[in-house]
Amino acid sequence: MGFLWGAWGQSIATPLPSATESKLRTPVVGDADSVYHKHETLVNVQFSQVQLSQWAAGGQSSASLIAKVDQFWEYDGMDFGWDTEFHGAFGLLHRPDDQVILKTDDRIELATKLGRRLKDKGSLTALGSFRTQLAPGYATVNGMPDVNQVTSRLMAPGYLVLALGLDMKPTESTTIFVAPFTSKSTFVLDDSLSAQGLFGVLPGERARHEVGGYIRVGLKEQVTENVTYAARLDLFSNYLEEPEAIDIFTDHVLTLKVNSWLSTTLGLTLIYDKDVELVLREPDPDIPGDPGDVGPGVQLKQILAVGLSLKFS
Repeated sequence: MGFLWGAWGQSIATPLPSATESKLRTPVVGDADSVYHKHETLVNVQFSQVQLSQWAAGGQSSASLIAKVDQFWEYDGMDFGWDTEFHGAFGLLHRPDDQVILKTDDRIELATKLGRRLKDKGSLTALGSFRTQLAPGYATVNGMPDVNQVTSRLMAPGYLVLALGLDMKPTESTTIFVAPFTSKSTFVLDDSLSAQGLFGVLPGERARHEVGGYIRVGLKEQVTENVTYAARLDLFSNYLEEPEAIDIFTDHVLTLKVNSWLSTTLGLTLIYDKDVELVLREPDPDIPGDPGDVGPGVQLKQILAVGLSLKFS
């Protein structure tokens, strides 16, 4: 029934047509899944310290700090989807006995995907991905950084990937992006490093551009209520030069939440890029003129840390 209020404040019942009343009583149900918007920020700070004084077993005092920021933004509409993520990390290790500070982590990465939905076949998606570092890196000699041997800087290297392909989500926790049309650019914007022809650029050049195929697989699984596993695998093949030599980047993070603000993180990153030359064997001082071994190889980084973990959404 509808109600009208008379001039004296009394309710006067007025009957409505049955069709009108039925329509009013029917709940309005929209497509709740047609638009989905989510954003999330994760902040992790881990600190450790070892202090030794007249310790018979030997060892060195040290203090380390690692800070990480991960930002995720996701939008799903009826026809379009847009995902963006940012990852930043920086870590330092201080050895007071040697009066030296070493860099243990350094990462700046931004990736974004914009897709047009193709019914049940996934989305036609354009992807842009950028990765570099913040602070200089130095070669180590007998475990000590040599400030006269700079091996990397901001945008030396810097990596930019632009790709067009098909983005699929076979499960709620898995995404697969396959791009047969991909441009990969490597930048070395430091004159001294560019002159050495590092990271695959020609000596004196500041950039190298490749065209090929690209696959990106992502996984984020809630293993248990307090355990999360996230993984990522990037594969790139250069169509024009040694297509069988595939560049690999894979990142794995296992997070164990103790409570709402304390967590343990185990991270593993593996990189293989045939254009990046590594010192595979140091020169033997007992062999005159021994140059050692230099060439492409597997880069591996492993981090185990306990510390403050905050989540904002």
